[in-house]
Parts: sequence; C-alpha cells; structure tokens
Amino acid sequence: MNKIHISTVIGSDVPVETQLKLIKNAGFSGFFLTYSGTPEEKIDQWAETAQKLGLEFETVHGPFVHANRLWEAGEQGKEYLGYLKGIIDACHRIAVDKLIMHVTVGNTAPPVSAEGLNLFSQLCGYAKDQNVQICFENLEPLPHIDAVMAHITDPFHGFCWDCGHNACYTPHIDMMAKFGSRLKCLHIHDNLGVTQPGNIDYRDDRHFLPFDGIIDWTWFADKLNQVDYQGPLTLEVSINGKPDYKEISLEEYLSMAYERGCRLRELLLKRKGLNQNL
Repeated sequence: MNKIHISTVIGSDVPVETQLKLIKNAGFSGFFLTYSGTPEEKIDQWAETAQKLGLEFETVHGPFVHANRLWEAGEQGKEYLGYLKGIIDACHRIAVDKLIMHVTVGNTAPPVSAEGLNLFSQLCGYAKDQNVQICFENLEPLPHIDAVMAHITDPFHGFCWDCGHNACYTPHIDMMAKFGSRLKCLHIHDNLGVTQPGNIDYRDDRHFLPFDGIIDWTWFADKLNQVDYQGPLTLEVSINGKPDYKEISLEEYLSMAYERGCRLRELLLKRKGLNQNL
C-alpha cells in the first residue's frame, strides 16, 4: 500500500522542526523539503529530527531559482554545476537518495545545447557516485525536459511527475505517456488549470489540496496504476493557495491534507480493482 507523504508546507512560517512533528502527528509517513544550501537551512538537524520521529525523509527538492544556468553553460554553468554537487553531497550525508530537479525556470530559457546536456551528464554521473538519484520534474511547456530525459538514459535517474504542473502548464501533454516508465516520485497538488488560455502563467500553479481544484483524480489514479506505482503519494501543497487555508491552524490544515492523501490512496486501490476485473 502506498505511503502518504507531504512537503513542508509552502507559505508557512512555522519552523521546520515544528512542522515535522505536526506532519508526524497528522499521520504522514514521510516528507520532503526544498534545500538551497544556505547556512540557515539546518538540513542535518532536520534529518536527525525526522529519524527520531520515525518520519521518512523521502526526497530533497533542489534549488530552482537559477535552474537555467546549466543551459547558459560556460563558466556560469560550471559554477552552478559545482553548487549543485554541494546539494548532492548534502543528500548523501543525510542518506536521502533522491534529488528533485527543475531543468528550467520560467516560460523562457536558453536553448537546448550540447554543452548544457554535457553539464547534466556530469551532474548525473556525480550523483550516481553519491548514490543519489536525480528525478527531473515536469514544468512549463519547454523542450528542455524532453532533451534531458532523452540524453540521460541511465535508469538510475528518472522522472518526478508533478500532476499540478501538468494541469496548469501542459494539459495537452500526457507526461506519464512520455516518462511514466521512468517514474520515481510524485508531487501531488490541485489547481484551476490554465486560467488564461494561450498564456501560461506561474500564478496558476496554486498548490491546492487535492480535490479543491479541477484535476480529474480518477485520471490520475489510472495513470499511476498503468505503471503499477508503489511509491509514496507525496503532496506538495501551500497555505497560500486559498484564503480558507489561512483561517485554520497548521494542525487542522495538515489533518485535512492527510485525509485527502488517504482519499487518493483509496481511489487508487478502487480503480486498480475495477481495472483488474475488466
């Protein structure tokens, strides 16, 4: 049975240490968080707290503000590669074996290039040596993820399906048909889809709780069952998504989030049973 995991809550000012305790108390089996390597981010301490609580530290979400730098290549690309290696070192040190990566940021990026792909190859080679799997996440409708996934063929690395991004950035693209055979982890959240047809806008990426937006969760369940996904159902959610979320305590929010995760798991099991009986 799939475990239910969650991100530390986007938009919350509750310290990570406290969030981890609340996440455990809400019923979740594990979590992930975004890490950019600053001294203020006590990732070793957070990993120790998680271990004491019996929470699985599933993945680290890598930094993404400067994700285009590998494509800029040159000295800037090499410097950014070195910076990302430091993030991988941190994952290895705390025994987290998956790093989520955005391959671009924003609606535009430098063009796909052989030099950029070479930097991704170097990154993946280094990560494998550290026993850290790179999981590339779908974003805006740019060709870069297709190029990276085609170039990085080692099955050690793979794909992170963000169903929320699929709904609000690329509803016309079946990301699981493209990369589902290499699925390693999930980011689960809801939104209102593309609210301005013809204009892909990052503000549509609302990170609602599941069932609070327009995503067809039966479709989602069927996609996962097609690849017999056995990993965690991992929510990536934000209290900034809806005003209602800020009107309740973080404890109440996390309890509601866990209930939504359980509903998803029940739906997966139900759909699997129905499809097996067809």
